[in-house]
Amino acid sequence: KPFDTEYVEANYPVDYNESMNTVLNQELLRFNKLIVRVRSTLVDVGKAVKGLVVMSPELEEVANGILENMMPGVWKKVSYPSLKPIVSYVGDLAARLKFLQDWIDKGAPVTFWLSGFFFTQSFLTGQLQNYARKTKMEIDTLVWNYKVLPAVEQKFQKPETGCLVYGIFMDGARWDDIDGCIAESFPKVLFCEMPHLHLTPCESSK
Repeated sequence: KPFDTEYVEANYPVDYNESMNTVLNQELLRFNKLIVRVRSTLVDVGKAVKGLVVMSPELEEVANGILENMMPGVWKKVSYPSLKPIVSYVGDLAARLKFLQDWIDKGAPVTFWLSGFFFTQSFLTGQLQNYARKTKMEIDTLVWNYKVLPAVEQKFQKPETGCLVYGIFMDGARWDDIDGCIAESFPKVLFCEMPHLHLTPCESSK
C-alpha cells in the first residue's frame, strides 16, 4: 500500500540542517504515485478478466506485459527509469520500497542505495546542502570527491563528512580491489558492481 506521507512528514519534518528529511518525503510522493498506478491497473486487469469491467487499451497493455514479461507503458509514465522486464522490475520495486520503509522505521541509513532513489540528483544535492550549511559555504562552489572502500568491509559507521553509497555498476570494466584501480572486465562479464563509495563534498578550487 502507499506510504503514509502525513506520518512521515510529522516524524521527518523540514529541517534546515537535515535535507535528507525533504529528500525522503519527496521520494515517498513519487513512489506513492507509482504504487497507486501499479496497484489500480493490476486490480482492474483482474476485474476485466472476470468480465466486471471493460478491457481498455491500457489494461490490455498491462495484461500483455504480464504474459510477455514486458514493462507496460502505463507504468513507465510514472516510473523511475528502468529497462528491466516486468518480473525483474517488480522485484526491484519491492527492494526499493523496503529500503524506504527501513528508513522510515529505523531512521536514515548508514549507507544509501544510490541507484535505488527515484531521483538520484535530489539526494546528491541534499547531501551538498547539508555540508554547505554546516560549513557555511556556497553550494555552487562544491563538487564531489570519492573514495572506493575495500570490498571486504561490511560493518560501516556513519562518516562525519559526506555519505556512504552503494548500488553503482561499471559497464565494460571492473574495480580491482587488490590494486585499487579500474581494470579490464572478466570474460563474458559486462557489468561489475562497485564496492561501497565514500562521497565527500569539497571546494572545486581545491
